[in-house]
Amino acid sequence: MDSDELKALWQKQDGRLEEHLKLNEQILLQMKLNRVDNEFRKLMNFEIFSVIGSLILITVLAYLTFRYPWLSLYALLGYAAIGIVLMSLIFSMSVLTGFGKLRGYDESVVKVQKELAFQKKRLLLYRKIEIATVPILFAIILPLIFNTLYHADLFGYWKEYIIWAAIGCAVTISVGIWSNRIFYDKRIASAEALLKSIVEFEEDK
Repeated sequence: MDSDELKALWQKQDGRLEEHLKLNEQILLQMKLNRVDNEFRKLMNFEIFSVIGSLILITVLAYLTFRYPWLSLYALLGYAAIGIVLMSLIFSMSVLTGFGKLRGYDESVVKVQKELAFQKKRLLLYRKIEIATVPILFAIILPLIFNTLYHADLFGYWKEYIIWAAIGCAVTISVGIWSNRIFYDKRIASAEALLKSIVEFEEDK
């Protein structure tokens, strides 16, 4: 084999090696993109669960509320409770739509990062509002449920009212903060880290 043939063979081998490297890079990039998309899908699933929960709660509250005359105290309490849960439902639908925009990667990874940062900021705002309304919601729902189950006015039992409202608020807020950290913050942090690694990977190519 002369030098020209050997040179051609080496060039051919180099070409094949470069093709394999590019293919491996594409496979690695696609794997990272799939993992990011999977995180967004999980976030959407969590929000779908929240939407279903809100719809169920609104249905229960409507059943409890419409049993009373429409301008009675308990009916007004029910309307207020439905309004608060409806607000939470609207928030969930907004977040669900926002996370849906992040899937597909029609835009650049940097734009996805910016959109994710916006969704994260909006989610935090919604979370603060929902946590702030928890005491109000419990103060409204407890008398309604107590009157429905026991046909008694909870406002006549102030100590019990305050104790149960405080316990309900503490448990609900604690569970809410814990679930948000596990189901949302963890997933968002994972997606942010993956997107950052994709940007760094593309810059190093």
